[in-house]
Formats: sequence, C-alpha cells, structure tokens
Amino acid sequence: MANRTISVVIPIYNVEKYLPRCLDSVVNQSYRDLQIILVNDGSSDQSLAIAQAYADKDERIELISQENQGLSAARNTGMRLVKGDYLAFVDSDDWLELDAFSYLLDAMDRYQVDMVVAGLQRKSSTSQATEQAPIQEQVFNQEDYMRRYFKIGSQTTEYYAWNKLYKTDLVKDITYPVGLTSEDVLATFEMVLKAQNILVSNKVIYNYFRNDAGITGAFSAKDFDLLTIWDRVVELAQAKGNSDYVAYAKLNRYRIDMTLLTRIAVADGWRENRVTYAKLIKQMVNDLRIHKKILLQADIPFTRKIFIRAFVWNYFLVAQVLNIFRSKLQFIRG
Repeated sequence: MANRTISVVIPIYNVEKYLPRCLDSVVNQSYRDLQIILVNDGSSDQSLAIAQAYADKDERIELISQENQGLSAARNTGMRLVKGDYLAFVDSDDWLELDAFSYLLDAMDRYQVDMVVAGLQRKSSTSQATEQAPIQEQVFNQEDYMRRYFKIGSQTTEYYAWNKLYKTDLVKDITYPVGLTSEDVLATFEMVLKAQNILVSNKVIYNYFRNDAGITGAFSAKDFDLLTIWDRVVELAQAKGNSDYVAYAKLNRYRIDMTLLTRIAVADGWRENRVTYAKLIKQMVNDLRIHKKILLQADIPFTRKIFIRAFVWNYFLVAQVLNIFRSKLQFIRG
C-alpha cells in the first residue's frame, strides 16, 4: 500500500462542537499517506479556527474557505483539489474507525475493484461501542450492485457518499448537484455507472452521528428536492440506455411520493404543512394512485404497501392518525 495517496474531502459548516472528533479520527488513521482537504463553507462559528489549528499542525491538511454555498458545492470544491489515487468523503460531524483507510485500500487491492463500500454504524457519542459482526465481503458487477442501489430485493441504503473508497480516475469528472438536498443519490448513481466491479463489506469503518435531540424534526420545501433528484436519476438511466436501470429508477421515483407523504405526516407542524403544501400533496397522492399497481407488485416491504393503500384511500385522515402516534412509528421514517 506504500506510495499511494488517499484524498479525503471534508466539507465544514458550523460544526465547532463535533469537528475535533472528526479531524482526530482522520489525522490519526493507521494509513498515513493522506491528502486531507478541508473545505470551510462559510462557517460563522469557530469551525474555521479549529480547522486552521489542525492544518497548522499537520502538513497533510489543505484548508480552503469559501462563501456558504452548501454541501454539494463544498464537495465539488474539494474534488477539484484531489491529487490522490483514491478518494473518500467524511462529513464533519461524523468520525472514522482508526483502521478505516487501511482496510478500504487493502480490500481494493485484494479484490481489484473500482469501488469499496464498507459498513457504518449510527452512534450518538464516541462512548458507544462499535458492534462488528463477522466480516463478510462480496464482489458485485455493476448490474448486480445496481439492484442493491435501487433496493430491488434489498432494503440497504447504498447512496451515501462517505462509507466508500473510490478510484479517483473513476469519479474525477462527476460533480454533486448544487442547491439540492439528497445530492449523493444522483452523484453516487453516476459513480456506480462508471464502475465495473464493486466490493461490499460489512466491516464497520464509519460512524454516522445520530442526533437524538432532533429525532422528529421539521419538514420543509427542501424535502421536495427528492422529487427533482429522482427525476434526474430516471433521466440519467434513460441516457445510459439500460432498460433495467430505467425500470428500477422509475420504481424508486414512484416510491418517493410515499416517502414524502409519510415524512409530512410524521413531521412537526402537520396542520400548517397540510395547508402550505396542499397542492403538492394532492399531486403526490394522485401519482401514488396512478402507480399503485406497480408498487404493490414490487418487492418492497409489506408495511410500505399498507401505507400506499392507506394514502390512496384517504391520505389526510391517515396522516392525521400517524401524526398523533408518530413517536411510536419510528420504523416508517425515511
């Protein structure tokens, strides 16, 4: 593994409370040949000062500041500066296991793949122990991994940017869509389209920070970005010319209507949201009705099919009930 560099892109925005935990986990990696790119995206707290202190102590760190443009723009800025043979992303409120990059690079070597997808664990603090099942590794060709990505016969979430190692040559021309949330859905799809083979491992290398204080959360107009993102995935699949990918992409686009309707129902401010977004809600319920047969015949969880039927029958009544009992319905969030 000597003499090969992994470029690590870390966007930073107002994370002074969590940034040291993240940066400690990167600079202390057992694999040392790293280019660590910190992109300060217009932070107004002490994040920039913290990042500068780390950069002053570690010559591997390159610190860039820009006006606030959002996560996608920060990642794109970092990707333009990549010099390494491989690329990884870390979000600044998360942290890595200290053997993360050693494992990822070793796995890429052993299986000669274009991309490695490793395990993650959701944690609320560093004191929470890492739970690791016996390590399992499996190589997928592009077509088989696409089934996982689109949740065909699987319910794993594959689009995250940050539990992966990519060959830089594979992804250097790809950018994240600026101004949209759920940006990694589209960018990861583009990356998989360029990969020939992908290793999937359950080895936990990434700790995703779960903020229990904000478990219910609010719903906003930005949540509807998912519709735009999945429309673009469908368009890209059509441009690729693979009929299976088009069918998978359309199925997931249809599912997004149910996902957003559920989020609206269980979020804070249900009464206001049902008025504010009445037109979009009506459109999504109508689209759900149109695609109901396809969704009910698809390989998706039975609980989702129950909600599809219920929403088509009487969305506002069902949503009202869900909102009342939302604290007991965590399993339908997301």
